[in-house]
Amino acid sequence: MTLLVAAVSCHGRASEDDRGAGAGAQAPASVAVDPDRVVLTPQAAAQAGLVTEAVHARPFAVTLSVLARLSPVAETSEELAARLAWSAAETRDLRASQELARVKRLAADRVVATKALQAAEADAAEAQLERLRAETALRNLGLDPGRDARYPHADIWALGDLYGPQAADVHAGASAWIQVESFPGETFPGRVVSLARFLKPDTRTLTVRIAVEDPRHRLRPQDVGTAEIEVSQRSALSVPASALLYEGSNRVLFVAKDGAFVKLRAQVGAEHAGRAEILEGLRDGDTVVTRGGQSLLGETYKVRAPAGAEED
Repeated sequence: MTLLVAAVSCHGRASEDDRGAGAGAQAPASVAVDPDRVVLTPQAAAQAGLVTEAVHARPFAVTLSVLARLSPVAETSEELAARLAWSAAETRDLRASQELARVKRLAADRVVATKALQAAEADAAEAQLERLRAETALRNLGLDPGRDARYPHADIWALGDLYGPQAADVHAGASAWIQVESFPGETFPGRVVSLARFLKPDTRTLTVRIAVEDPRHRLRPQDVGTAEIEVSQRSALSVPASALLYEGSNRVLFVAKDGAFVKLRAQVGAEHAGRAEILEGLRDGDTVVTRGGQSLLGETYKVRAPAGAEED
């Protein structure tokens, strides 16, 4: 795309006028061209598809990024396995106790032998011990054997892994944003419901439960991705990620100023939900180019080119 840069064309007209002034005319001083400043005609700006946004300080979420796995239920596989083991052990204990009571009645009437009573007593004792083991395992996960866990409705759940020090920054009710490999570049909103009450012994991590909004049910259980969890907010200037460009190792953007577009180097802070915090380089009220900046960056390279480079 070829854009009209006023600073360059003005320099070209000055050279033609000098040649027409005659041999005895004194050459004027050279015109300084700012390589970081691009002036476009309205037609050229429209052709480049430039889109701008006025930047103002507003609350910006500081987030914690954790790995997450999608699940149809809020409980972890360890919690589900422990509940199933407890339910099976409780049922066996109840049946063994009932069988022991029946055999005791028959033994009192001398219907069964003493050996049958002893076997029923041994089976009941073993079932009771199994129930106690299952109850201990459940309590070690922070679960109450006598009460089922209650969680709000969610289209799907994201279960993330927090390391011990991170858990202090995450609280129930915090906003979260989920990104999965199946839908690159798309974000699904959610909210932290609770934290598990136990550390996984193999990874020393704590599970955070996030209720995810997916009304169209596109997300699939067992899919993996990343959860960005809000841990605090601060007032900050932020821009859409599309406003930032790479120039070597630097991040730059363009600001509309005094009828031109000026390239500025930006120091970028936190990034999430498609926006980036700008720590240095912008002022409140600046108008930033959010789309079409790549065309402006190309024009700055043309301004830097030495005279006659295009003819060569």
